[in-house]
Amino acid sequence: MRATWLGGIFLAGDMALFYSAVKLTSIVDVTVIGAFQPALVLIAARRLFGERMGRWDVAWIVLAMTGVAVAVLGPGVASHHQLIGDLLAVGTLVSFSAYWLVSKHARQLHDALEYTAGVTIMAAVAITPIVLLSSESLGHVKVGDWLWIFLLTVVPGSGHLVMNWAHRYVDASVSSAISCLSPLVAAVAAIPILGQPLSLVQVGGVLVGLAAIAVVAARHRQPAQSPLE
Repeated sequence: MRATWLGGIFLAGDMALFYSAVKLTSIVDVTVIGAFQPALVLIAARRLFGERMGRWDVAWIVLAMTGVAVAVLGPGVASHHQLIGDLLAVGTLVSFSAYWLVSKHARQLHDALEYTAGVTIMAAVAITPIVLLSSESLGHVKVGDWLWIFLLTVVPGSGHLVMNWAHRYVDASVSSAISCLSPLVAAVAAIPILGQPLSLVQVGGVLVGLAAIAVVAARHRQPAQSPLE
């Protein structure tokens, strides 16, 4: 638990800031701002872990972020944006980048399952006072909402576990670039789930982003060193 408290605080900050940001500004702004995470991680990982990225690696990461931005911004940006929401989105970017780096450091000493369990508990402890101070009522959850709450708990929670396992074997800068797949997958999944079709410009952005991420991953691919822990 001593090794997870800092990661838990950053994770709690990310969740609180993200859900507050999407209530005040568009999901487009939040997604595009968050897509710049690889740039922050690339700079910090060089100092913290001594990771070296060549010029071509940097170029492919920038291209991947560009593809994400094009895919998300393809249909245009809504006109009603709130400065506070955009600033909260920037806070989300910083918090999640910090969580990514702290988790990478912690995984050098701790197993993925233990670390993920600890960081989740610490995040719950850290976010509880925020919820209580927000004056939001917890008693107005509809019966049908519990299914979505359950899925929101299980699916991202499993993703955090897999991500934390990978931290020991993949450079933080590379895994962060691969995480750009998240908004691209969301853009494609929105077609059958939300009935939001992709324009040709968006399709081009998705393909460019996927290709750039694949190149980054392939350039740093290494043979498996040990089984799952």
